Amino acid sequence: MNSDLASAWGRHSVPHDDEQTVHVGPLQLTFTRRGDELRLRWWRQGEPRPKARTWSRWAAPSDWDGSIHLRPSLPDRLVVVEPDVEFRLVQHAHARLFVRVPLWVDVSLRDRAKTPQVSLPTVVMSDTWWGSVEEGELGYALPTFGRRRLSDSDYEEHLCICPLQLENQSGEDLRVDKVALRTQHLALYGRDARIWANVTRVRYLGEDTGSRITVDSTAPTEAEGAGMLTESRERSERSFTARTFARLRSTLGGGRR
Repeated sequence: MNSDLASAWGRHSVPHDDEQTVHVGPLQLTFTRRGDELRLRWWRQGEPRPKARTWSRWAAPSDWDGSIHLRPSLPDRLVVVEPDVEFRLVQHAHARLFVRVPLWVDVSLRDRAKTPQVSLPTVVMSDTWWGSVEEGELGYALPTFGRRRLSDSDYEEHLCICPLQLENQSGEDLRVDKVALRTQHLALYGRDARIWANVTRVRYLGEDTGSRITVDSTAPTEAEGAGMLTESRERSERSFTARTFARLRSTLGGGRR
């Protein structure tokens, strides 16, 4: 884990018969060891506190060194976000949105384990349906807005900055009011206590033609030199089309949702 990142991420030693608490934004995780057993309970600000004896438990392997590893990951579904101010993207114009997505915390007994013992969202987002009544998929409604510009106050340890590059190659202006961001195709990069995802590029080609999405394979230019923290949940082709883009197209064009 990059040493420049916040201290919540990375390796933590779990004490015997004592508790250690780690905060990642609004999420609080408390760990303890009982013999070869790891115990964990968690709580988020604004939620009822768990009972003192409510623990999740794992029997650890004999060679466990008594440490746990906390790694950031992105949500397991698409997220639907609105710009902070609705705008129109004129023909042949470009626009960049910065979407702040709440991270998940992957808890593992071993560093870089392929499958964590548990994965917990730092913020519980509401379910939402993306697409038409006849066809669509379940996603998350993002409780924050996409921004055209970033300030220092926009960076928080439990949020990832996901750049979204829009390009209008159609023959008409494009109204941008809601956008679906497929975070499961994005990797995470860290530098200077900030976490970024690679850029998602959307080329809108028109109502009949649809859209094409490309996901960059490196960190965004705003995070030049950042090291990779976590690979994407799902691998995708570098440039691809799918029914998702029809939903994205209709949303951007102000059609059915």
